[in-house]
Amino acid sequence: MHRPIATAVVLAATLVTGACADGGAAEVPVGVTLLPSSSTAPAAPSTTTTAPISVPTTVPAPTTTIPEYMLGSSVESIAVDVPTIIGRSVEGRAIEVIRRGDPDGVRVFAIGSIHGDEPAGVEIIRELASIDVPAGIELWLVPTGNPDGLAVGRRQNANGVDLNRNFAVNWGPIAEPGHWQWAGPSAASEPETLVISAFGEVLRPDLTLWYHQDLFRITPGRGLDGRIRARYAELTGLPLLQVSGGTYTGTASQWSRSVAAEGGAGFTIELGASLSPSEVVTHAEAVLTVTSELLLNAATG
Repeated sequence: MHRPIATAVVLAATLVTGACADGGAAEVPVGVTLLPSSSTAPAAPSTTTTAPISVPTTVPAPTTTIPEYMLGSSVESIAVDVPTIIGRSVEGRAIEVIRRGDPDGVRVFAIGSIHGDEPAGVEIIRELASIDVPAGIELWLVPTGNPDGLAVGRRQNANGVDLNRNFAVNWGPIAEPGHWQWAGPSAASEPETLVISAFGEVLRPDLTLWYHQDLFRITPGRGLDGRIRARYAELTGLPLLQVSGGTYTGTASQWSRSVAAEGGAGFTIELGASLSPSEVVTHAEAVLTVTSELLLNAATG
């Protein structure tokens, strides 16, 4: 599915090279690598999803790094099946995307984790990075949008900001530093938020999925968005229930709907406390099923 390139969005060089904890530029990739940086097929899912995520202190040099000018033009030249750095975190860890499937297909943008203490969705991304992708579907997979938080099992990023309250769409001040929902000093103040925002502006996905824990539900929706949510819930056994218990301004799912391709959708999937290996497969297959049934068929019908 071809689409017009979005208005150019150019990241500052510091968002691409990153910054070390001491404020200097990161000279080599450091931190979380959740998928191999090579042209070989990604490893199969681990036998358990409850084990801690491996977080090496150093990683191999990336195969590909996107310069800031590329984010201002097109994603078409990004390699397939090769983890590609699209930006860096506060502490200089890489934020990677893996592109898979049909370059002309319906675009699915899936983010395994934005809260560092909610890692189960990373396993779904691992599975999506290894299974066969049907014709007509293109996957854009981000294991984590918060590698610093994931490295230490912390909800927030290294600045103490809840990234899921920091996006510029419908942003509002929430609490103060130290609070679990602190939205940051201003809208999109964090490098991780800016990286995802800039990439999404250019990607213009048809469907964006954000994995969270552990409320075990999907909020109901309306129209095509609502039908996709309901079908995903049916396939995975998640109930359709309203997510509550927080202040929901500046969330990633609200932002994702603002950059969706025409007729596109974006929403949050609240997983349970853990996922079994079979549940990981079920969720990965659900992503492909809802895309094929409700987006691909609509585009080709």
